[in-house]
Amino acid sequence: MGVKALLLRFLDRVLGRAGVGDGGLTPQEEAIYNKGERLIPGITHDSREVTRHTSSYEFFRKVIETDLALDDGLRIHGRVEIVDLGCGVGHGCLTLSGIPGSRITGVDVSPECIAYAKHRYGADNVAYRVCDLRAYVPEMPMFDYVVSRGALEHLPNGLLLANGTRWRNRILFDVPYNEPGEANPHHALTGITEDAFSIFPDAEFFYQDLDGIIYDALRKPAKPNMILCVCSRPDLPRVVAQGIPFPLPAWQSGPVTAENR
Repeated sequence: MGVKALLLRFLDRVLGRAGVGDGGLTPQEEAIYNKGERLIPGITHDSREVTRHTSSYEFFRKVIETDLALDDGLRIHGRVEIVDLGCGVGHGCLTLSGIPGSRITGVDVSPECIAYAKHRYGADNVAYRVCDLRAYVPEMPMFDYVVSRGALEHLPNGLLLANGTRWRNRILFDVPYNEPGEANPHHALTGITEDAFSIFPDAEFFYQDLDGIIYDALRKPAKPNMILCVCSRPDLPRVVAQGIPFPLPAWQSGPVTAENR
């Protein structure tokens, strides 16, 4: 990468802009980014997009850690198994890896994403796998928790796939809320509202706004950016009954790395 490209990337990061200026991405990063399809924290998109993504994963983590604090018996053989479907470059997997006793599996269709994830967002308790979710889900093993952030809308049958996952405790995922059909060419599912989740038993809904703040259904914002769906084992308390204070503030920490997870 030339000096000009490095300078552009530096300015993009300082100013909080997407680092996708002329020549600003390596070939690997170009393949991951794919004209806006995927996020690489600190390199593509702006800081608000990173905040929204990370806030979702912090919500997943908070729910899981609250579960485990209330009932340590949820750990099978002393650990908790979590899969992240459509993990991208793995920044969310690293966030989840901070859950004590956790073992995280990140699955994504992109070999470039998984190679980047292993290099940049690896940890002793995180494993990554290249696989199309349409092939992975029908054969997947049982996990304690299934999570997914902004990935299922990329597949025409994404919600049906989520409904076919295998989990012991909960599935937690989000997709864009009522997104217009022309808003993102990478999204196969659009216009998603609460009615689209009728196949999910006893689903709880939460909402994220453009600032990354997460609301429960009683405090649904006027214009949600994402809808979060949680389905739970019948004998587990509903998330809204766990004492988690809503609305949840947006994530405001530094970059997610192995050193500060």
